Amino acid sequence: MQRVIFTPGMQILQSEKEVKERKQRVMSVRDLMHEGEKMTGAGKFEEAIKCYDEALKKEKTLLPLVTGKAQAQIGAGKLQNAVKTYERAMKMSPNNATVLFNRGVLYQKLGQFQQAVKDYTRAAEIMPRNFKAHYNCSLALKKLGHYDAALSEINSALEIDPRSADALYNKANIFVKQREYLKALDSLEEAHKIAPSDKGIKAKLAAVREEHKAWLAMEPERRKKREEKYSDKSQLHGYFNRVKKPAVKPEMATTIKVFKLTGNDGGDVSSNDPPSTTGSSTTK
Repeated sequence: MQRVIFTPGMQILQSEKEVKERKQRVMSVRDLMHEGEKMTGAGKFEEAIKCYDEALKKEKTLLPLVTGKAQAQIGAGKLQNAVKTYERAMKMSPNNATVLFNRGVLYQKLGQFQQAVKDYTRAAEIMPRNFKAHYNCSLALKKLGHYDAALSEINSALEIDPRSADALYNKANIFVKQREYLKALDSLEEAHKIAPSDKGIKAKLAAVREEHKAWLAMEPERRKKREEKYSDKSQLHGYFNRVKKPAVKPEMATTIKVFKLTGNDGGDVSSNDPPSTTGSSTTK
């Protein structure tokens, strides 16, 4: 007895034995995957990796096995191996927002913030309402010192979830980097209203207030340094020396006549003018 197994684009004629073997393999792969998930959840990452490897020998093209193995490798601290595993996953599903996001998290753990930004940005393009992609992208951009871009991303995250205390806290951190203390305090106070029992927000509020006071107290000294810098005559002299003098236009140039001394044979000669036709007398 034979059965026809329908798959996209083809029909495969299989025997009853082949169908049975396929079913057993699928069941085995499913059990190994569940065991891998269980081991990962229990913190037994090496055992989880073994489960996924065994399952991948039987089913090489199943994406959850590849991503599950990558997560186990991250848990085991094998981050570079996880990068390679995620590269395999990306080849299998290049437009998968979840895979892109998770690889971005991995790059962020490795301190490769530029790569993380690329993955988060692509994930957000595929899923514009992906709060985590915008939020994590903001964190990575802040690490790179791109504060305006980081602020834009955290604002995108807050458009999705306006009551995210974590996003408001991160927004305040960006403002602090920009020395925008009043804006930072506004964000923290809003976060405090949402999460009044959050000790981290309370501590940050107090710290930013103190930093703001210290910054204001130092303003007279900063002003004095600026005045000294720009009132320094030597610097001003150097500035004026760098200013190019305007070129003299040809039509404005003054013609200077240069005459040679009269020789014994007579005749004044000008280097610029032709000999005079009025006739000049020569003393003999």
